[in-house]
Amino acid sequence: MAEGAALCKDCPIDDLVRQISEVLPGAKVMAIQQVVKGRMETLAQFRKISYGVSAVVVLVGSLVVLVTMMGSVRERTGEIGVFRALGFRKSHVIQIVFLEAGLVSGLAGIVGYFVGIGATKLALLFFAESRSISIPLDFGLAAGTFVLAVLVGLIASAYPALLAARLDPNEALGAL
Repeated sequence: MAEGAALCKDCPIDDLVRQISEVLPGAKVMAIQQVVKGRMETLAQFRKISYGVSAVVVLVGSLVVLVTMMGSVRERTGEIGVFRALGFRKSHVIQIVFLEAGLVSGLAGIVGYFVGIGATKLALLFFAESRSISIPLDFGLAAGTFVLAVLVGLIASAYPALLAARLDPNEALGAL
């Protein structure tokens, strides 16, 4: 490995790299400027990939919430029928379903944040060369995680909530 440095403002860097490459044909010669630019482009690609993975995770999470809430509504058909027979309005039933979805999703967001912090600390034990790296708790990120989890939970629960509200009390009570 050889490293060269030049102290000048308008040096012909590309010409220097080409000349060194011609003199040393088996060597991989690159200017530091190009290396930094290449690393920045790589980081930009990783950022795009992480956004794509995050979008897929949010989509899968919303589908899991949808399926879970659909199952919950179907299991509680009798309870919903009793509520409706007692005089609960459709809006009350929707509020009950949204309340459950919001509480569970918010709790899942908080637990997910702390599991992510723990997994990151565990991964650093295996992949980091230094043991002095610390992962600070970011309360802004935690709040964002909580809000995103609750929003995804509520949006994914809208269809099951409407199905629950549309249940006919007579049919629901007949299922008992």
